[in-house]
Amino acid sequence: MRPSAAGLAALAMTFAAGACGPKAPARPPRPATLPEQVVYDFETAVLTSKDAFTELFDFVEVGAFEILLRRYDLLGRLDDLTDAEIADLEKDDGTPYPPEREKRNVGNFYRRLAQRTVGTGGCRAETPRWAYNRLMGQPFEELPEDFPEEQRPAYETLRVRVNAQLEKGGVIGIRCDGGTKGLALVYSTRENARGYDIITIYDDGP
Repeated sequence: MRPSAAGLAALAMTFAAGACGPKAPARPPRPATLPEQVVYDFETAVLTSKDAFTELFDFVEVGAFEILLRRYDLLGRLDDLTDAEIADLEKDDGTPYPPEREKRNVGNFYRRLAQRTVGTGGCRAETPRWAYNRLMGQPFEELPEDFPEEQRPAYETLRVRVNAQLEKGGVIGIRCDGGTKGLALVYSTRENARGYDIITIYDDGP
């Protein structure tokens, strides 16, 4: 017995539906607040690709932030430095790291830190857990009076520059139901489609 035309059409539709399978759940809309947008975009980028992840960063400002942070580590933000670490930090002269270097370094964090934290998603914004990371969202205090005078102009320029970035942003922690451990992201607003750039990223522990 041959099936009717209507029966064949129904069979074809059933097969097509089965081949496509169930639709993936739609992501919620982008949040309204900037810290939540940073986390939402970070999750989306990490789940997309390494290139999408690195596109979130302003590597010129990452290089400035990192070289300034190293000097403030030497000035007391880190109190357990080894002699070798102190000697390494003392070599800095206030010249920002080049953006090419920072792009390479941050790119190396993609698998080791970003994918670990995001996992399968379900990310949320929260306060960073480590005190060191929370401090990164606050303005850098004035250089001490006994700071080397020959280096003061370079570091004061960096301090003003980075503080201006922080004034337009801050630091946010990220934790994800589908991943492990956490990260701290420092961001600053921008006149771009996203509305901000990330200017550094740090591990935020278990």
